[in-house]
Amino acid sequence: MNSEIKRRIFAQKEKCNGCRICELRCSFEHETVYSPSLSRIRIIKNEVEGITIPKTCVICGKCIEACPEKAISKSLSTGAIKIDEELCTGCEICVEACPFEVMRFNPEKNLAFTCDLCNGSPQCVKYCPETALHFMSSKEFAEYKKKDQDETKPKIIP
Repeated sequence: MNSEIKRRIFAQKEKCNGCRICELRCSFEHETVYSPSLSRIRIIKNEVEGITIPKTCVICGKCIEACPEKAISKSLSTGAIKIDEELCTGCEICVEACPFEVMRFNPEKNLAFTCDLCNGSPQCVKYCPETALHFMSSKEFAEYKKKDQDETKPKIIP
């Protein structure tokens, strides 16, 4: 896989039940603690609509452009955002630059962090009990959503 985005995590907010298992699994996978604040995926509760929305990195590259230390790049193997911990100074400019509010900061380590796609096997997707998260290309996701909508559409029997 080259540095172009091939696959990323897509969320179906209509399927998310807000259980936050994805956040806990993610933080444990990366930090060996169950802590939503250290998760690379965020569950945002939209009080107005009464839904929860899983948010993760869409690999837009704004953080790469913003980093003054050139500590952020795309992984050649997965296309995910990767942060060079040796170069990151903890300035948080990337956090401010992230339009989706998914670039996070760990004050204990003085490092920025975001979804790294778990090296091509995202644990949040694997452990989502509602199958609200999907690791696929945008084309695959569009096809999946269409098929999913067709299957859940009420059938009219003549």
